[in-house]
Amino acid sequence: MLSGLKTLRSKFIRHQNGSVAVEFAMIALPFFLFIFALIETALIIFSSIGLDMALGEASRQIRTGQVQAAGLTREQFHQLVCDGAPGYFDCSDKLKVDVRRFDNFSSTDFVSPTDVNGSLILDFSFDPGGPSDIILARAFYVWNISSPIGVGLANMEGNNRLLASSAAFRNEPYNEDD
Repeated sequence: MLSGLKTLRSKFIRHQNGSVAVEFAMIALPFFLFIFALIETALIIFSSIGLDMALGEASRQIRTGQVQAAGLTREQFHQLVCDGAPGYFDCSDKLKVDVRRFDNFSSTDFVSPTDVNGSLILDFSFDPGGPSDIILARAFYVWNISSPIGVGLANMEGNNRLLASSAAFRNEPYNEDD
């Protein structure tokens, strides 16, 4: 009986059919987790760029006095940013916009929008100012990390990442009567 086990063992060791399948099964899970994390990281980068572009275009309308002339509200400016944002953004719940006026650039304050636990705490305001005012416009988007291996991507509670975009500028000396 012992010799039969040795023979079976030696056949098993020499027989290599299916070894590729076994090796693939061992590396498949880490490989696909890595691919998903890579795709999510790329989506976060592209979304951040899209948020920057959307805020830049909307902020230009503040800088040139178009927002002030039209009397846009915070909700309408929020919609301007949303219109320029990537199409897959959930603007109604996850996009937040903050526009503040300052006396000079040195007093511009980049208050953190989150507390130490990663919850949004900023009192979002909307003050587009007037001609030649210093404005800080910021947009925040809460991105839900869906990759199971998104280690280090979350910077908020609930496995979320806060994407942020800022634009600090001086309004043009436009004529308020136009």
